Amino acid sequence: MVTEQLAAKDAGFIPPHVPDHLVKDIDFRYAPEIAQDPWTYFASATEGEPIFWTPRNGGHWIVSGTEIVEEVFRKHELFSNGVVMIPPPPRPQSIPSSLDPPEHGKYRKIMSQRMFSPSALRSIEEHMDGVIEELCGKMLPGGECEFIDAFARPLPVALVLKLMGLPPARQQDFCEWSRMMFHGQSVEEHLDGYKQAFGFLGDWVAEERATAQAGASDDIGPFLSALVEGRVDDRPLTLDECHSLSMLLLGAGVDTVTSQMSHAMQHMALYPQDAQRLISHPELIPKAIEELMRRYGIANITRVAGKDMEYRGVSMKKGDLVLCATAMGGLDDSVFDSAMTVDFDRQPSKTRHTPFGAGPHICPGAYLARTILRTALERLLPAMPNLRIAAGEELSYVSGITISLTRLPLQWDVPAAE
Repeated sequence: MVTEQLAAKDAGFIPPHVPDHLVKDIDFRYAPEIAQDPWTYFASATEGEPIFWTPRNGGHWIVSGTEIVEEVFRKHELFSNGVVMIPPPPRPQSIPSSLDPPEHGKYRKIMSQRMFSPSALRSIEEHMDGVIEELCGKMLPGGECEFIDAFARPLPVALVLKLMGLPPARQQDFCEWSRMMFHGQSVEEHLDGYKQAFGFLGDWVAEERATAQAGASDDIGPFLSALVEGRVDDRPLTLDECHSLSMLLLGAGVDTVTSQMSHAMQHMALYPQDAQRLISHPELIPKAIEELMRRYGIANITRVAGKDMEYRGVSMKKGDLVLCATAMGGLDDSVFDSAMTVDFDRQPSKTRHTPFGAGPHICPGAYLARTILRTALERLLPAMPNLRIAAGEELSYVSGITISLTRLPLQWDVPAAE
């Protein structure tokens, strides 16, 4: 259970403007309870004051409840995107994630109209069918797998490579860099993964951009086309801006889909009645995905107080960091009855949960992510009868920018050969 108030203020940083009754000892990254059940931990943190300060990880506010989480996402004039993770990274912030309107919109327009346009996504969706068929061909006959390595990470990596115009031969490198960046076993491993990906993409973007600008390539694909032809204030993108967008695509395009897909398949393995219902009624899958993303919210997104202010009765100072955990928006019992229960028949609430954020920074790849999840469940569930967690295995989780399984060992029945 969450400690409601610290007994001593020497456990971390508590600034003078934070009153004692708004202090809770919540560590969204390293609390030992997270390894066993992060969502029970996050749900318990919603008890009591909806806005509170934790001294952990340098000290920051946490907002809870569906309405408040959505409001902080939307009100960019109060809560800036200047810092998007806690603790703040030692490297420059990314474009456009760390920008506020109107600057943010200039780059987002390039992404939404070019990288995630209907024509660009059409080719990605067509490519996805072949990738899924190949992965299933390797995975299904064995009757068991470590699902993250076998499917949940290779699939979005393959699609990102296709979108960027990179050869499939780089897939293993990108899978490993993604794993190290988001789930490395140490700070050193995390930084090494970032360094390797950053170095490769920097060289690649510079070379491909120069080739495309020289007109030496006829088919450069949607990503490189966006980098070469996109304009901000009537000027071309700089090399640094192109590099930043490439790193954003790798980070946002892989880990979130990998994590969300893993949680969905874990649920199906633990609750076979839900899996069977979706097999029998595949038309329910889009609604089921929304409910699974609500119940297993994964994103821990940071905002920054843009000025000294009173927000919902709480005194905040300019520069205070504010954590918006989608789990603490989706597990609000005042909005969702029995919020910890997955209910595919749940009626929509007037206040929506925000798996992809909200407002001007809502994820431009949300449609593609939903499409990947829907297609994966449609293809995998009927092909994995009696899906279950592998015997004798215990699951564990890690939390950071996303809440993720460390591994997902699955077993299923393989039909006897005729």
